Amino acid sequence: MLRRGGLPIDTVRPLRFTETLRWTADVLELEERLDRHKGGAADTLADAVGGLIDERLRRDLLALRRDVFNRRLPRDLARARRLTEERGLRGVGEWLDLRVRYEDVLAAGVPVLDGELRQRREYVRGLARDPRLRHGLLLASPSLDRYLSAYLEAPPGPLGKRARRIERSLLEYVYRSACKTSPFSTFTTVALGGFEPHPSDGTMPETASGAVNGAATEAWTGAMLAADDIGGPGSSHVRINVAMLARLSEVIMEDAALREDLPVEATSGWSGERDRIRYVRRTHRSGDTEAAVTFDSLREDLFYLSRGSVLDEVLRLLEDHPRIRMGELAERLRAADPERRDRKAIELYLSRLLRLSLLTVPLLQVDIHSDDPLRGFRDRIARIDRPWAVDLAERLDLVADHLALYGGADLDERRRLVDSVRSEFVEAQHELGLNEVTTPRTLVYEDVSHPEAHITADREGWERTLLPSLRGLSRILPLFDMTLPQRLNLKGFFMARYGRGGRCEDVLRFVHEFHRDFFDQFMKASQRRRAFDADGEYVPLDNWLRLPEITALDDARRTLVDRMRHAYDTLPADADELVLDDEFVDAVARELPPSLDGFDPRSFFLQVADDGGRPLGVLNRTYSGLTLLFSRFAHCFGGGDGLAEQMRKILADLQPEGAVFAELTGGYDTTNLNLHPPVTPYELVCPGETSFRPQNAQIPIADLVIEHDEETDRVLLRSRTLDTEVIPVYLGFLVPMALPEVQRGLLLFSHTTMASLDLWHGVDKPLLGAAIGGHPRVRYRDLVLTRRTWKMVPDHLPDRASAASDAEWFLAWQRWRRDNGLPARVFAAVDADASDGAAGERPANAPRKPQYVDFDSYFSLGILDQLARQAGSRVVMQEMLPDHEQLWLRTAEGSFVTEQTIELTRVENRPGN
Repeated sequence: MLRRGGLPIDTVRPLRFTETLRWTADVLELEERLDRHKGGAADTLADAVGGLIDERLRRDLLALRRDVFNRRLPRDLARARRLTEERGLRGVGEWLDLRVRYEDVLAAGVPVLDGELRQRREYVRGLARDPRLRHGLLLASPSLDRYLSAYLEAPPGPLGKRARRIERSLLEYVYRSACKTSPFSTFTTVALGGFEPHPSDGTMPETASGAVNGAATEAWTGAMLAADDIGGPGSSHVRINVAMLARLSEVIMEDAALREDLPVEATSGWSGERDRIRYVRRTHRSGDTEAAVTFDSLREDLFYLSRGSVLDEVLRLLEDHPRIRMGELAERLRAADPERRDRKAIELYLSRLLRLSLLTVPLLQVDIHSDDPLRGFRDRIARIDRPWAVDLAERLDLVADHLALYGGADLDERRRLVDSVRSEFVEAQHELGLNEVTTPRTLVYEDVSHPEAHITADREGWERTLLPSLRGLSRILPLFDMTLPQRLNLKGFFMARYGRGGRCEDVLRFVHEFHRDFFDQFMKASQRRRAFDADGEYVPLDNWLRLPEITALDDARRTLVDRMRHAYDTLPADADELVLDDEFVDAVARELPPSLDGFDPRSFFLQVADDGGRPLGVLNRTYSGLTLLFSRFAHCFGGGDGLAEQMRKILADLQPEGAVFAELTGGYDTTNLNLHPPVTPYELVCPGETSFRPQNAQIPIADLVIEHDEETDRVLLRSRTLDTEVIPVYLGFLVPMALPEVQRGLLLFSHTTMASLDLWHGVDKPLLGAAIGGHPRVRYRDLVLTRRTWKMVPDHLPDRASAASDAEWFLAWQRWRRDNGLPARVFAAVDADASDGAAGERPANAPRKPQYVDFDSYFSLGILDQLARQAGSRVVMQEMLPDHEQLWLRTAEGSFVTEQTIELTRVENRPGN
């Protein structure tokens, strides 16, 4: 899958202050000349002072010498000139002439910057009217969209504080859309690609019209990637924020009158034990409604309720009358003993069972696998068949109608449609009896795709260059997988309890005991652990169960650190690249545990650079495989043989013999990041969850057992009904640590990985008191593993408050960049890792994602200044790679930043594969 920036990279070129840059170049060149000649001038003055009897003359010449040495213009320039002429100090006079010229050139900077600022500001105002930017802005920051007119209509002249803040926010989105690939509305679009043979002459495939890549793409030597029909606005795919549907469900269940009409059932997975009922209690906590992406928290606990006649009767009635309405359930309970049972007390009792989540309302759940979650929710609401439910369903119909119009609408109409959607949800909550209503800041999400685009990667070229690099890297990625020690410890815990060939019949109890007796404390200790101590030495992993596999991971990490240190120590001081070879990878891989499963699915966020004809991949991130990174965009590529069907075929092909894939949903149905079609043959249904899949495609947890397979030395899940191994597949985008207890435990039986490549920890020199530090880029074969990096304490960066003018502040940044050898374009971020001794912590409001920085742009430096002032400890900058000139996708509009998602699955030592 290809991700393409929403705006061409050329969009940000006019934001560079070229005239002001020329001025800074003149100033810096004069500074160098002044510094070059000051030594000779100072020596001349020192010789002139020698033997002088006139004390005043002596003081004046010494003062002039100090001025020269400090590159300072004398206070009494006329007297300084007379002295140099009278004493015949020609070199000093030339230095003074140069210093006067420097003063004049320095003073010229203010009008130059002011003039360019007015011109660039007009260009920014023009960008603010680009639909590709504004459509994304409307959803990402409704407040900025609302107040942007104050900036666009501001009168000529200096801007006020509020207008400058609006301008800075607008530019952040401009840079994000043109220089990064983060899919959200029109900020970044997506397209599917495939590996196909390319022409052997090194040119791009031609379109039917004879043009290359849509009549605009230039050939790239090697033709590693090609793109046809990737231009245009793309196709819009709009969905409601499903967190709003969850809010409606909460409102309904909180109202006593509405609860009467709700069909209820006992939570899935409950069981009776002598004098108590065991089940999993689920507790939701709503996320921040002001966040662009809302995340609710979900907690699950193994819970027990004491059995009694009323509770047993409730469960019996629910079994005899599936989906009985709450009011009817209360009436049947009261009628069973009318003299001793009060209706109000019964209603209160049932409401508490609902609050304790023993009772659930499946009709109010969101189906994360639905093609249209809003329509599906609307249909289930309508099935309640009560006047209020009919009214709510009609309102949801109106919302769906608004969304259907959204993709083809212009900005004004889109704004009206979003307002209409919000109004419908506000009115719906009012009609349901809520006085103080809330709606998420972002109610509408949009993805934009190019379904007709033809994106191809040259199979032969990739097999020869980049794929071997990725395969080699994959061999050492288990060393950085934070979930691997957890999986090893789960196996060790099981073996300690049940032994070789052991079997556990109660999965729920095992998961609960594993968390209670081991895992929760282990995770707390792991979060406190620092991988390297104050002396830079590796700290072994916590190995409470004394597992040899954990020891092997420690040995492998020490091997990597030792070899990285040796390679770094032998690298020339001015080298900008450290190259790792296959022997390095082999040495580290040999230390890894030999018992690791040979089934290793991984995916990569990768950028491809045109590096002078040589194919070069740049790794952005590694992630889990089994179609995870493709699942979120499956709704953008439908049709008979659409992306979802391709994913099903891929998973069917990868499914090991004697095992089945079963999706683990993670328990969350309140975030759009978890929406995707069903692609596995089965779904694991955890206690408390509602599955909308056919009964024969559901595997309840009660159907599972855990056993140790002595032949493969693996601890696995097995279905009693299917009599086969069950491999959980997680296709959600929440990190495993954010999942509830049961799902987190089951995930340790899956192949989900979280490997964050970290080659410099324990190798790179700490900053300590230095102003700046860093390390070279690291390359393995044709793959850049880490970009060239610089780290700095914000206090050592140019200070805007201390500059005499904006022009001199801009000059200070150019001087700082030259002195520290940084390229003109980087990405900057606040560093959350203060393990190198830097003081302070990352503030909660500090930017979390890298920000594009163009040192040639006054605007960009303003954003960097804001980021630095929010930093608590360090600022980290990395080279922009690929840079502007290295981008492969070139169109009539200009070059685009792209990123590819590549998935590789290593299959070995498994029966049938």
